Amino acid sequence: SDILHPNYDDPSSSLKYFDIAKALTLGCNITKEGDYELSWAKDGKNVSDVESLNNRFRIIKEEKKFIISRALESDAGVYTCSVPVLNASRTINVLANVIVKFESTEIGKTNMVEGETLTLHCLAFGSAPRITWIVGNQSLSASTDHIQLQEDDKGVENARLTISAVTMADYTDYTCEGRNNATDISGKPAHVSITVRIRGKYAALYVFVGIIAEVVVLCIIILICERRRNKTEIEESDTDQSPDQHKNGHNGNASELRQRKS
Repeated sequence: SDILHPNYDDPSSSLKYFDIAKALTLGCNITKEGDYELSWAKDGKNVSDVESLNNRFRIIKEEKKFIISRALESDAGVYTCSVPVLNASRTINVLANVIVKFESTEIGKTNMVEGETLTLHCLAFGSAPRITWIVGNQSLSASTDHIQLQEDDKGVENARLTISAVTMADYTDYTCEGRNNATDISGKPAHVSITVRIRGKYAALYVFVGIIAEVVVLCIIILICERRRNKTEIEESDTDQSPDQHKNGHNGNASELRQRKS
């Protein structure tokens, strides 16, 4: 064991962790002088014979490194670096850090009406993730009378949160926190949050009634203004007599008198 020194992140647990979709680099220094070649295996099988690693890794012999340039969740496992001629080997427990996110279809469902059912699914990726929910300021790792926590199709415990009939008190932030053995060492759990807004049952009705009331008031105002305008026009037409109209009236009377005399 003193001959080989792997690049552990936590030597006490022989642990090495990586981020999904980023490079995974395993190193194993040989302290004994000589030109020795390392052999790499995953879960007891030579890496060249592991189908999931086919054409996805490279070994740098000079640097004693095994590299996967774009690691997948499935690349987690127990790796072994060994020098058979020296009868020396070391194991490396490789874990994928946890990633959490909400389903994309849930992002647009943050506005709800009182009494509806709220369902949030926290998708967790990584090695053996553990889910905890933070609802407002309350941390939940088990179901309550009001909130139900269930595992999802992947078998991740507490991945689904359900409230059968939301109330105004459920208007708050919902945070999914993902942990595993890797985050326990790094101290960096994964988080994703969403704000759920709750409207009252009759909120939409109140808005509708308000719009109708505004329309009615506007119509009444328009009707009153029209009546006043029409009344004013009638009064003006009765009292408006121009000088030309008076003159024409007198001339007409004089002509009529002359015709009668003749």
